[in-house]
Amino acid sequence: MRTMELVVLGAGSILPRRDFGCAGYALISPSDEFILFDCGPGSLRALGQAGLELSNLRAVVLSHYHPDHCLDLFALAFARRNPEFEPKPIEILGPAGLLRVMAGAEQAFGRWVRDPHSKLREVDLDGSGRGQTNLGNFQLSCVRTGHNPEALAWRADCPDGSSFAYSGDTPAEARVADLAQGADLFVCECSFPDDQASEGHLSPTSAAEMGRRSGCVQLLLSHFYPSMDPEVARAEVAKLCTNRVMAARDGMRLPLRV
Repeated sequence: MRTMELVVLGAGSILPRRDFGCAGYALISPSDEFILFDCGPGSLRALGQAGLELSNLRAVVLSHYHPDHCLDLFALAFARRNPEFEPKPIEILGPAGLLRVMAGAEQAFGRWVRDPHSKLREVDLDGSGRGQTNLGNFQLSCVRTGHNPEALAWRADCPDGSSFAYSGDTPAEARVADLAQGADLFVCECSFPDDQASEGHLSPTSAAEMGRRSGCVQLLLSHFYPSMDPEVARAEVAKLCTNRVMAARDGMRLPLRV
């Protein structure tokens, strides 16, 4: 029996690196319909490499508006306007600023990046920076990460009872780990080595703390900059927490439940 799966479209940064493209993750249902979490440059091309049909896309969920996380949103709109493609309605969900970003793109590129079959929705947050919403049969939750003013981490509780969490870009924030509490799969950034730790991002020691606090079943490290060797990150984090720890790379396909 098929279960929910995740395909890693991009496990790296904006800096060119073989097998580690910009952020993008496809959460795939047993019916092959999928939700994109972030849509960095190269995500559309990676869909083809993964054998995912654009016609099966149902939604895009964005963490924030840095180019390495959202730039293919405009390529997506252009692709869905192609006369050889029959678009189905999709929803694009993101933090505050989504309408501004899309309006600015249309000013820059013209009507070609306006998708008449997509619905734009900015998520509402409460006073503590948390939000909840439904996306079809999925229950989505989010929290501010502190990476930049709008940045969010996301959790999807799926119709089959499995759960997926995605840190987006984040410093070591307890509320992000708490969002991933008990998740079957937690995609957690691990951008730089400990001796190059950068404000607003995680390194192996802080990523391990996030994994420990979350109690997730599987911890998938991702968003590696060239200075962060993925296998070194995996080994260092695995020493510090009892979760199942893996290092992401482009094209990796994982079941949410093991």
